[in-house]
Amino acid sequence: MTMDSLDQAKTDLLRAAGAGISLPAAGMLFWLALGTAGYLLDPKAWGLVACFGSGLIFPLGLLLSKPLGSNLFVKDRPLSSLALRAVVSINLLWPLHFAVYFADPQLLPLSLAIGMGLHWPIIGWMYGSNACFQHAFLRVGAASAVWFLYPEGRFTVLPFAVAAAYLVTIVQLKRELAAAQRPGEAEPLRDAI
Repeated sequence: MTMDSLDQAKTDLLRAAGAGISLPAAGMLFWLALGTAGYLLDPKAWGLVACFGSGLIFPLGLLLSKPLGSNLFVKDRPLSSLALRAVVSINLLWPLHFAVYFADPQLLPLSLAIGMGLHWPIIGWMYGSNACFQHAFLRVGAASAVWFLYPEGRFTVLPFAVAAAYLVTIVQLKRELAAAQRPGEAEPLRDAI
């Protein structure tokens, strides 16, 4: 596969998947719910809601896929299989998240915000998307800043910051998708890492 054909495969997948926008939308709703739960629950209860509630992100993404024009099951593209591998990689962190939960629940919002976002650079490469790649850095930066600089906002402001990062990413993904649908205007991410 040449570099041009690889770039074309990325753009084709971005188009076919509708940039997968329904999953970031589901992630944003999940983090908005966690921010709200932070005002209502103690850290231990928040942690249980966060850990077990995260299992609702994919089903919610499926429900949102039709109204948002996403196709989460693109199978006829050479790069499609990377998505599953990327998601598996973040799920391998669950033993660590549970250890954090039992050792010090105050660390869990940061652990989840970073750990549940580790797949974004891979998804970004797969789609040729700057938005996905930037999401990883925006998310880690915002969550870390809140966790270190505003400890009383770890269960409220931090989840809302992650939700805001999702919103920025959704807007950027829509722009990238629109550009990819106009011939000659899509510029896939190259050599980011």
